[in-house]
Formats: sequence, structure tokens, C-alpha cells
Amino acid sequence: MNATSNTRLTADERRDELIDAALHAFADGGYAGTSTDSIARAVGVSQPYLFQLFGTKRELFLAVVRRCFGRTGLVFHEAARRGPDDDQSCTVLELMGHAYMRLLSDTDLLRVQLQAYAACGDDDVRQVVREEFAELYASVKRDSGASNEDIHRFFAEGMLLNVAAALELGGTPETWSLGRLLETTHKVGSGGAS
Repeated sequence: MNATSNTRLTADERRDELIDAALHAFADGGYAGTSTDSIARAVGVSQPYLFQLFGTKRELFLAVVRRCFGRTGLVFHEAARRGPDDDQSCTVLELMGHAYMRLLSDTDLLRVQLQAYAACGDDDVRQVVREEFAELYASVKRDSGASNEDIHRFFAEGMLLNVAAALELGGTPETWSLGRLLETTHKVGSGGAS
């Protein structure tokens, strides 16, 4: 919806629109570096209206964090619900992993996830991130039926994928590795050194 439309949105529709705009803005600037004024302008509303809907910048950021965790959880749940095709010999946890690799193409979602972890110096942010991460962990365990060790490995691999995606290593998640990162770093580091 753009600001020149004559259609009035409900408060809930406007909240969703603001969360979408804020997701992009917080992905770029992080919690501390993003202005609520720029988010309001992107949607075509006043900053006071944004605060009427969310109360504070923190509440808007937390809504974005919840949206991102919710989307990730939904992707995992849908992968588990579909299950493997008849010709696939993989576990539900592997299906979730493949679905997550596709989700990494949404760089805003990825960067907000990283920004949320970075903003955990704020007690309220840390509490919401803990709650959302715990719920994501529990739902993956419940939907996959995997062992604690496999769940631990799944989330550890997911964090490695996050870092590789954020560093824009190129290729695909299937080809990312610590060795490739070290090769890339060595090439860049030795390219201009004398």
C-alpha cells in the first residue's frame, strides 16, 4: 500500500505495514541506528501515529523480532508437516535445514536476526529473543522428533549458515564451509599486502 492510495487501512493493517517497513530499516541500521521517523515516512504515516500503534521504538523492534522468529518457525513447521517425498531418504530435521537454506535468501530476515542478537544488551530485547529462540528450539524438537544432540547440531549449523550468508561468501549454503571462508579471507588479505 502506498501513501497516495485513497483506501484507509485498519490499525492492524497499518501495524503490519509498519512492521514490514521496520524489518527492512532495522536490517540495514540495527536497533540503535534506525530512526522511527524514517520508518513512518516509508509507510506514509506520521511518527506520532507510529508511536500510537507501538508505544516505543523498542516495541516496534520487538514486533519485528517476533515476526522474524515466527516466519522461521513457520518455515520449519511447514517442512515438517510436508515430510519427505516418497523418493527422498532424509529426516524431518534435514528437510527443515533445507528449508532454512532457502530462507537465507531473504537477507533482511537474516540481518534482523543478527541485529536482534546484537541488541541483546537491552534487557527487554534479550528477554524477547530468549523467549522466541526457546520457542523455536522447542518447536523444532517437537516437530522433528530428533535427539537433543541432533537438535544442538542443527542450531549450531544454522548459526554457521547465518554467518556465511551475512559474509556473502558466494555459492550456495551447501558449498559454504570454514575452509572456503579462510580461503576467501586469505585471498583478500594477501591481495594488496607487500
